[in-house]
Amino acid sequence: MKHLLLTTIAAVVLVGCGNREASSNLMFAAGMGQIEKAKQAISDGANVNVRMGSGTLRGHTPLDIAIRNGHTKVANLIRENGGKTKKELDGS
Repeated sequence: MKHLLLTTIAAVVLVGCGNREASSNLMFAAGMGQIEKAKQAISDGANVNVRMGSGTLRGHTPLDIAIRNGHTKVANLIRENGGKTKKELDGS
Protein backbone atom coordinates (compact mmCIF):
# COMPACT_ATOMS: atom_id res chain seq x y z
CA MET A 1 0.00 0.00 0.00
CA LYS A 2 2.83 2.43 0.82
CA HIS A 3 4.34 1.89 -2.63
CA LEU A 4 0.99 2.65 -4.25
CA LEU A 5 0.62 5.78 -2.13
CA LEU A 6 4.10 7.01 -3.04
CA THR A 7 3.40 6.46 -6.70
CA THR A 8 0.11 8.30 -6.35
CA ILE A 9 1.71 11.24 -4.53
CA ALA A 10 4.51 11.50 -7.07
CA ALA A 11 2.06 11.48 -9.98
CA VAL A 12 -0.46 14.08 -8.87
CA VAL A 13 -0.66 17.81 -9.16
CA LEU A 14 -1.07 19.45 -5.79
CA VAL A 15 -3.79 22.08 -5.53
CA GLY A 16 -3.30 25.04 -3.22
CA CYS A 17 -1.02 27.95 -2.53
CA GLY A 18 2.22 28.09 -0.63
CA ASN A 19 5.65 26.83 -1.51
CA ARG A 20 4.85 24.13 -4.08
CA GLU A 21 8.00 22.06 -3.47
CA ALA A 22 7.63 22.26 0.30
CA SER A 23 3.94 21.30 0.01
CA SER A 24 4.87 18.28 -2.09
CA ASN A 25 7.53 17.34 0.46
CA LEU A 26 4.96 17.62 3.25
CA MET A 27 2.55 15.33 1.43
CA PHE A 28 5.34 12.78 0.94
CA ALA A 29 6.47 13.05 4.58
CA ALA A 30 2.87 12.61 5.77
CA GLY A 31 2.55 9.45 3.72
CA MET A 32 5.80 8.00 5.00
CA GLY A 33 5.57 9.17 8.61
CA GLN A 34 8.78 11.19 8.39
CA ILE A 35 8.41 13.70 11.20
CA GLU A 36 11.68 15.59 10.60
CA LYS A 37 10.95 15.99 6.89
CA ALA A 38 7.43 17.17 7.74
CA LYS A 39 8.86 19.76 10.17
CA GLN A 40 11.28 20.96 7.50
CA ALA A 41 8.56 21.22 4.85
CA ILE A 42 6.39 23.29 7.19
CA SER A 43 9.38 25.48 8.04
CA ASP A 44 10.00 25.92 4.30
CA GLY A 45 6.49 27.29 3.79
CA ALA A 46 4.42 24.26 2.88
CA ASN A 47 0.67 24.74 2.67
CA VAL A 48 -0.55 22.37 5.39
CA ASN A 49 -3.94 22.20 3.68
CA VAL A 50 -2.69 21.47 0.17
CA ARG A 51 -4.90 18.95 -1.61
CA MET A 52 -4.19 16.08 -3.92
CA GLY A 53 -5.23 17.26 -7.38
CA SER A 54 -6.00 13.91 -8.98
CA GLY A 55 -6.11 10.18 -8.43
CA THR A 56 -8.00 8.12 -5.89
CA LEU A 57 -7.00 10.49 -3.09
CA ARG A 58 -8.14 13.63 -4.93
CA GLY A 59 -8.94 16.40 -2.46
CA HIS A 60 -7.16 14.74 0.47
CA THR A 61 -4.76 16.78 2.57
CA PRO A 62 -1.47 15.86 4.26
CA LEU A 63 -3.44 15.38 7.49
CA ASP A 64 -5.75 12.88 5.77
CA ILE A 65 -2.73 10.99 4.44
CA ALA A 66 -0.95 10.89 7.80
CA ILE A 67 -4.11 9.67 9.56
CA ARG A 68 -4.82 7.11 6.83
CA ASN A 69 -1.34 5.63 7.26
CA GLY A 70 -1.38 5.71 11.07
CA HIS A 71 1.36 8.32 11.44
CA THR A 72 0.07 9.96 14.62
CA LYS A 73 3.11 12.16 15.32
CA VAL A 74 3.06 13.62 11.83
CA ALA A 75 -0.72 14.07 11.99
CA ASN A 76 -0.40 15.92 15.30
CA LEU A 77 2.34 18.17 13.89
CA ILE A 78 0.23 19.04 10.87
CA ARG A 79 -2.83 19.69 13.06
CA GLU A 80 -0.75 21.94 15.38
CA ASN A 81 0.21 23.99 12.34
CA GLY A 82 -3.36 24.51 11.16
CA GLY A 83 -3.82 21.40 9.06
CA LYS A 84 -7.34 20.13 8.44
CA THR A 85 -8.88 17.08 6.85
CA LYS A 86 -10.69 17.10 3.51
CA LYS A 87 -13.96 16.72 5.39
CA GLU A 88 -13.22 19.73 7.60
CA LEU A 89 -12.25 21.90 4.65
CA ASP A 90 -15.34 20.85 2.72
CA GLY A 91 -17.54 21.73 5.70
CA SER A 92 -18.92 18.21 6.02
